[in-house]
Amino acid sequence: MTISRRQALGAGVAMLMTTLAGKSLADDYPSKPVRIIVANPPGSGLDADSRFWAAGLTSLLGQSVLVDNRPGGATTIGTSLAAKSPPDGYTLLVGIPSSLCYMSELYTRLPYKPTDFDAISQLTTLRSVLVAHPGLPASTASELVALAKARPGTIPAGTLGIGTFQHLLGEWFGTITASTYQFVPYNTTSPYAALLSGETQVMFDALAASMSNIRAGKLKALAVTGKGRHPLLPNVPTFEELGIADYDASTWFGLMAPAGTPKAVLEKLAAACATLARKPEVVQRYHEYGGEPVGSTPAEFSAYIRAERAKWIPVVKRSGIKLELS
Repeated sequence: MTISRRQALGAGVAMLMTTLAGKSLADDYPSKPVRIIVANPPGSGLDADSRFWAAGLTSLLGQSVLVDNRPGGATTIGTSLAAKSPPDGYTLLVGIPSSLCYMSELYTRLPYKPTDFDAISQLTTLRSVLVAHPGLPASTASELVALAKARPGTIPAGTLGIGTFQHLLGEWFGTITASTYQFVPYNTTSPYAALLSGETQVMFDALAASMSNIRAGKLKALAVTGKGRHPLLPNVPTFEELGIADYDASTWFGLMAPAGTPKAVLEKLAAACATLARKPEVVQRYHEYGGEPVGSTPAEFSAYIRAERAKWIPVVKRSGIKLELS
């Protein structure tokens, strides 16, 4: 099919008008309060972090940025609500690895797809830790592996439930070290109470959730993820140091928008996130418990999510876990 000069000119004008419209929208954005959906309950760690970033964005954007907690359904209620919201930049989602990377493999049916979202910016990355009750006769991850191989499937490891981040961290560790554990799901109570009491012996989790108990001597860290030792835990080796180099199991969260949100709006939000991520008080907040603020671009965050999906989906497949939403 031959395209005439008039058709080509018309297409060029249409593209220019779309670009200018997007720029105009971004210049005026936001003109009213912005809602950030958090699919976790009030008072959770993710809720506290989300409110911290929302306050910073409020100061930079000149409009209120408000957290709207929509917990339930293993985070699917809030995530699905965000996916079905208008793609205008006024409803956003705090995305996490489970909702964006591996729940589509864990659950037979989900009320949304990862492709229902456009990436805005990765806000943080948080190291993971293998933490143990002080009475466990192992001081490093390597010693735990040796103990687990001598007592296969008997060392109790607490999780928040089947298929949760803690459970999959443990499954991944067990696969690459050829060791097995007795995973104990605490679906309605904190697994940390069981670990502190000695009911369970180990736990795989984000370092941020364990840091206060580690520093107080109530729990002991056997290894942390990352390329170098954490400055606040200089005596705790990394998994890589112990020869477990393929265990790149950190967690993170970032801002997402419904698919189709204007690119100029995504970029304006990402620029604000990057500004916040460089602020000394933000850097200090995350360094204190094992994290790093990121503030990436939409393209960078999209690529990161793709890489994380490629990493986590094989972990889920090897576990053989399949779940149904109640």
